[in-house]
Amino acid sequence: MRTANTHKNMARCAATATLACVLGLGLAAPAYADTASDLAAARTKLEQIGTQTQQIYDELATQTQALDQTAGEITQKQQEIADGQAKLSTYVAGEYKTGGLSLLQVLTGVDDLSDMLNRLFYYGKVSDKQAQTIQEVKELKQQLTDKQAEQEKNVATTQKKVDELNAQQAEAQNVVNSLDSQLQAELAAEAEANAALQAGINASTAEKATVSNDTAGTSENTNKGGGTTNDGGGNTPAPAPTPQPPTPAPAPAPAPTPSAPSQSVDGGSVVSRAYSKLGYAYSWGGIGPNSFDCSGFVSYCLTGRYCRLGTTVDFMGWTRVSDPQPGDVVVNSYHTGIYIGNGQMIHASDYKTGVIISSVAAGMNNNYIFVRY
Repeated sequence: MRTANTHKNMARCAATATLACVLGLGLAAPAYADTASDLAAARTKLEQIGTQTQQIYDELATQTQALDQTAGEITQKQQEIADGQAKLSTYVAGEYKTGGLSLLQVLTGVDDLSDMLNRLFYYGKVSDKQAQTIQEVKELKQQLTDKQAEQEKNVATTQKKVDELNAQQAEAQNVVNSLDSQLQAELAAEAEANAALQAGINASTAEKATVSNDTAGTSENTNKGGGTTNDGGGNTPAPAPTPQPPTPAPAPAPAPTPSAPSQSVDGGSVVSRAYSKLGYAYSWGGIGPNSFDCSGFVSYCLTGRYCRLGTTVDFMGWTRVSDPQPGDVVVNSYHTGIYIGNGQMIHASDYKTGVIISSVAAGMNNNYIFVRY
């Protein structure tokens, strides 16, 4: 029986020592520390990909606009080419010599402008002046075709980059989600283990208190059961004085309860801070005062301090709102800004433009949500 109790006491002591380590009284680090570090790194990587995606989207928009402009020029020049062909027909009709082949026979089966020109030159039906006009039309058409082909190639290359970044972003988001789930599971397991260890400590403490009380009672009964001792002279010793209970130590004054930080912000102040930084430079990791990245800019606007409240992934976990007000946060997984009303936001856009005003609807993929700090 004594051996069994010894084993129980040893187990409780080991549990107590383990709990002390978990609570920070020893040198052991929390089990979830590595996962939390990996999650922070994954979130940073996701935001970096988001910034790169924003830049490449801007580049794609510029190239697409240029391609549309060239398409418009081609439409205009095609009309000029058609006019030139009409003039050419007039020239040929005027220069055509009587006899021999007819104009209809010369042009029968013509597939394109080059074929027609080859036939006309072959039959000597145009003058040097008309030949020069035809050559200019040919060169103009070739220049437009080459320009359009080059622009289409650039757009295709940029679109490939966009697709690659989108794939990287999806993969990074999956990593973040996986690590976040793993961290939550580890935290839950840690809390469960702490609760079990604390229960063991409480049980051990209660058992020690019971043993101490039993020991005190046994000692008191022994003293009472010993009776009085006769020393042969008939003298009875005086009873021992009753011990006085110790004076209790004064209870310590309760520590003041800290007030919870307020999360409410004044939308007007947030918007005012956002306007005050218009035109400032963009820099990756910037939190001010002279340059910002997107989340650093939003953090400054919300707090008035040059700090970082979190990343875009953190902001997306805030309370969503369906009726956005000036001062709310516009955010998706890789970009964020401050809503200023009328469908517009101020944000640290990119290295080229810095802090600017933009339309929310014209934002990246139009997949923004509104949240409130």
